[in-house]
Amino acid sequence: MSTLNSNPIAKAVRTALLAGTAAALAMPAAYAAEEEGDKVIITGSRIKQTDIEGPTPVTVIDRAQIEQSGFETVADVLRTTTFNSFGSFRERSGSSGGQAATINLRGLGSSRTAVLVNGKRLPGTPLFGTSAANLNALPLSAVERVEVLTDGASAIYGADAIAGVVNIILRKDYEGLEMEYGVARPEADGGDEESGSLAVGHAGDKGNIVFSAEFFRRDAVFDKDRPFSSAQVLQPGGDFGSATRGISVGGNTGFNLAFSEAFAVGDCTTVENGGLYAGVFTNPFGVSGDGCGFAYADISKMTGDVNRVNSFLSANYQIAPDHNFYLQNSLTRVESEGRYAPAVGFFQVDGGVDLNANGEFTPNGEDFLLFHRFVGHGPRDDSFVDFEMDFVVGMEGVVGQTIDYDAYYRFFDTEIKNLGQGYVGTSLIEAAVANNEYNFVNPLDPANADAITATTTTLTRDLSTQYEEAGVSFSGFGFDLPGGEAGWAVGVDWATEDYFDTYDAAREAGNVIGSAGNSSFGYRERWAAFGEMSLPVLDTVEVRVAGRFDSYETFGEEFSPQIAVLYRPMDNLLFRASAGEGFKAPDLTSLFSARAQSFNNVTDIFQCQSRDVDSDGDIGDADDLTACPTFQVENFSGGNPGLEAEEADTFNVGVVYEPIDNLNLKLDVYKTEINNAITQISLQNLLDLEIEGASLPPGTYIQRGAPTTGSQGQSVPGRILEIGTGFANVATLEVEGWDLNVNYSMETNVGRFSFDLTHSNIDTYDFTSLPGEEAVNQVGTRGAPDSRTSFQGVWSMNEHTVALNTYMIAETDGSTDSFKVPSFTNHNLTYIYNTSWDADITFGIRNVTDEQPSIDQAEGWTGNFEPQLYDVYGRTPYISYKQRF
Repeated sequence: MSTLNSNPIAKAVRTALLAGTAAALAMPAAYAAEEEGDKVIITGSRIKQTDIEGPTPVTVIDRAQIEQSGFETVADVLRTTTFNSFGSFRERSGSSGGQAATINLRGLGSSRTAVLVNGKRLPGTPLFGTSAANLNALPLSAVERVEVLTDGASAIYGADAIAGVVNIILRKDYEGLEMEYGVARPEADGGDEESGSLAVGHAGDKGNIVFSAEFFRRDAVFDKDRPFSSAQVLQPGGDFGSATRGISVGGNTGFNLAFSEAFAVGDCTTVENGGLYAGVFTNPFGVSGDGCGFAYADISKMTGDVNRVNSFLSANYQIAPDHNFYLQNSLTRVESEGRYAPAVGFFQVDGGVDLNANGEFTPNGEDFLLFHRFVGHGPRDDSFVDFEMDFVVGMEGVVGQTIDYDAYYRFFDTEIKNLGQGYVGTSLIEAAVANNEYNFVNPLDPANADAITATTTTLTRDLSTQYEEAGVSFSGFGFDLPGGEAGWAVGVDWATEDYFDTYDAAREAGNVIGSAGNSSFGYRERWAAFGEMSLPVLDTVEVRVAGRFDSYETFGEEFSPQIAVLYRPMDNLLFRASAGEGFKAPDLTSLFSARAQSFNNVTDIFQCQSRDVDSDGDIGDADDLTACPTFQVENFSGGNPGLEAEEADTFNVGVVYEPIDNLNLKLDVYKTEINNAITQISLQNLLDLEIEGASLPPGTYIQRGAPTTGSQGQSVPGRILEIGTGFANVATLEVEGWDLNVNYSMETNVGRFSFDLTHSNIDTYDFTSLPGEEAVNQVGTRGAPDSRTSFQGVWSMNEHTVALNTYMIAETDGSTDSFKVPSFTNHNLTYIYNTSWDADITFGIRNVTDEQPSIDQAEGWTGNFEPQLYDVYGRTPYISYKQRF
């Protein structure tokens, strides 16, 4: 990352800001803009402008488009945009993320995408412990429009805006009373929706007030109720994995301690035949022998149940001429539930135990490892209660008749309670088995009742984020240039963030079968100063420079410059280009999560290379390493307080052209380079760096004993005593691509037609996980499509409106060379009738053709890539009624 003097961009921005802002502030009122007209603040700048097409690309999704989409949540609206390149986290059952949803621009990560509400940063949800915001906490009924900036914007908004910015603008000028109720019913079981909202607004001579309330309910979808995720036996008696879908080796399967032999334990009769399991399969985990399978997809939920209630209040009051007081407050409460199949885990069993009550014991009577499904304990159910409050109060107006100001204070608080039931205590069940109190051959044995009660563990997790922010900004227009008046904006802001995520003691100790987790917490304070200048140097050329200085107590200071140029040779033709630097602040969980102890096997190649001597006297030949021993080593992983900020360079070049009236063409080509990227570094990663002689990342270590002397007098490193690993600034990422938008509208004798086509293409997505490694281009691999396309066609005439929304995702490679993951196309159809009694009646069908998620034929449904990219509900009719008074 640059400092104030480190590169030409930073120097140019610094000079322009200091000189230009000083000149603007020194100019008398006569040089200020006499008529502001329709100038507004557009995402990506703090300077008011009249044209949405500026030096950086911004896409606007207005209220009409939202209503014509047929969606009922902010997350659903945004996840279908082409800029959500590789998909993003969505509501998922059994996940530690609960029923949260995020946006992930350019595939650069949700924590590198800044989400704003009314221009102010929405803090990240503590469910992830990152800066990724939960879109499901926002009320769609209160949204006026959404602005998506697809260019780096750290110079304007600070950290986490590397990939771009999503600015959600809530209603503040509504007058009247509006009530709406809607339902949606997928044709397949599960996913039923019900929603309702109320909006009321009033305006007087000195101010206005808007209040809205909304509820949204969506039922869970069970894996068994969708053909792509249900349990399937593709080859009875065949190998696990290739022969099954939604079935695990974890029914009742034993392994010898060397993990070289497998055998089914007890009766593996299928559920269809009155048993508990899915039958016998060969070679579980690739180990020779048989295993007892379990159809977990017959029990688990794919998505969870969610019930959300939101309220939003916006008030403005003129306390004096040119000075307005404003207040915004939103409250959200979300209850959600998810379900996993019964817990499954390994534990060691005495080899003398009768495996099926028929006198058959473990081969050779040896102790063995049992991979056991705790059917008698019931499914694992997780519930979340999430309460969120966002309160903003401020003053805005004009001073000196020429300078706009905005001063505000914000308090944001999220409290989440998570309860997990149906889990199994590891030490408790091992003791029950050792004391013959739990019959693992038949988990539903009535004699197990007391042991099940005694070994069932209830889990807790408490999460919280408290965020305070205050700031003041000034903007206006100053000196004249050949192309018009120069615009400027300056300001400062301050914020603190207090986060904790506390797991129960059992999981902290690694003493739970079926779940894991480490607590984390952290606090930090930051302050920033920023400035921006808009310089119309000619009638056809505008230069915009911006810079922001951020100071974080956790890792230091960053300066983010940006320069952008707009060239308009003709009224209907515009060229734009921008270059800037940005940064991503380390997330608090990456910095401060608790370090957990573990014991894992490693092979100390570094020591063997130094010790082993070949007959020719060479040290460390490849053939000398075959006997290098593997052993367990104590290691610790978790947060790394030594993390630095990620650094980014962003570039964008674009053209906007209107060849005829109402036909607009936009093309933008972009490139983003991220260095010093934070990633989880493994034990093997550290050992590889040591072998290469590279310095280990700050915050990681390999502790060795005293060195010894080898047979040739060479120094041999001491044995590994301990390894410390976790997060580190070691990765790099380079993304290149382009966006094309075509928009056309026309009035005819048979109504108004409008069409909007957006295509986003990623050409390069090069990821390097460690210094010195070759970059891997992930474009086109599973979960990383090279393109997405969206189309909206709308016809309206009098009281009738029909909208068709189509979303397309390109094919990707499969897990093997023999298969491709096919492309995906989804159509949503909406009809809106505007009645004579001031009501809207909406009918529609989402996913008209009932398109199923694109699946890798070799691996089948995994629940990893597919929910992030594809619709999982299937064909879904919906209807809503909105009444205005």
